[in-house]
Amino acid sequence: MRPFSVWGLSLAVLLATQVICKDTDKDTIQLVHVFFRHGSRTPEKSHQYPTDPYGLKDFEPMGWGQLTNIGKQRAYKLGHLLRERYDNFLGQIYTPDIVRAKSTDFDRTKMSALLALAGLFKPAPSQLWNEEVTWLPIPYEYDKGSYDFSLRRPLAYCPTYYKELESIYSSPEYLIVLKEHKKLLQYIAKNSGKPMNSLVDVFNIYQTLCSEKSLNLTLPEWANTVYDDIEELAGKQCEIENSNDILKKLNGGRMLGQVIKQMLAKTENKLYPEQTKIFLYSGHENNVINILAALDVFKAHVPKFSAAVLIELHYLKDSQQYAVKVFYSRDVDNSLEEQTLPGCGTLCPLTDFIRITEKHVPQNYTLECNSNIDLDFY
Repeated sequence: MRPFSVWGLSLAVLLATQVICKDTDKDTIQLVHVFFRHGSRTPEKSHQYPTDPYGLKDFEPMGWGQLTNIGKQRAYKLGHLLRERYDNFLGQIYTPDIVRAKSTDFDRTKMSALLALAGLFKPAPSQLWNEEVTWLPIPYEYDKGSYDFSLRRPLAYCPTYYKELESIYSSPEYLIVLKEHKKLLQYIAKNSGKPMNSLVDVFNIYQTLCSEKSLNLTLPEWANTVYDDIEELAGKQCEIENSNDILKKLNGGRMLGQVIKQMLAKTENKLYPEQTKIFLYSGHENNVINILAALDVFKAHVPKFSAAVLIELHYLKDSQQYAVKVFYSRDVDNSLEEQTLPGCGTLCPLTDFIRITEKHVPQNYTLECNSNIDLDFY
């Protein structure tokens, strides 16, 4: 594996070995990355089960897989949560280079990006363009390709990841899990009318039930009886997709590598645009899971709608070194949860952060994926 010095890690950062022994306030923040799940949505048509009492007519006028009004509120509230934490850091005036926002190519994620931006940046008096519309149009990018930025699962474009995950599915440990929950799987299959041959099947039906529950629809009695069990197995599936170092590296590791590159660029005054203060990534539950897993802080669960991971770069004047803090917004209605990185703590020197995450950051993603597509275009 190539050392991180090829990224131009400055001498000042390399020599910063003093142990950080105290917390810092918000005034030390230099750069922020936020990965978040879209707001509450209607069910996906592909995840519908035969005995589902609800159909398209129940989800009008939105349609399948679309953001609901509650989902819009949650995405907007996430923007408010970010504004509350980063108010002084971002300032009151929006400028084009201050935020870089990106989304996957789904209606619900693109809408969530716009809503989070709306909650984060309200127009200052000088920027108010319509007295009846207290909103600023802020540009964002979206993932136009099937493997751009790895905001999606890499099953379709990373053969190594696919092969590794398939080996997990055929392992004795995985088969034991299925055997231990055989009665539950049979119960779900019988009542849903859909075969339950894997935890992926359980995860998909959980997505439907969770979406319907968020719409305040009454779930079938059979589903209510085992809802918590279904949710637990769905969380187990999320854990399995990142259950070893190879999966973590080829899943969330690619995005973590991009975060590290941008943090290092910031320490060297080479970030482009140099005025950028916050990067926003609007995606899905797997994007939240993958970055947590790459950081070794993921515990089996399915992230809620609008859940978010915040990665902060700090500069500590007393020790003249950079450090990293990670927060998890499990629910926009609750406080941020500060994460303790294994082998480092809650405030981790940047050099240590790079060292402990190195095993999960690919150096040549195309090669390590054994892909015939160029995946190293960043």
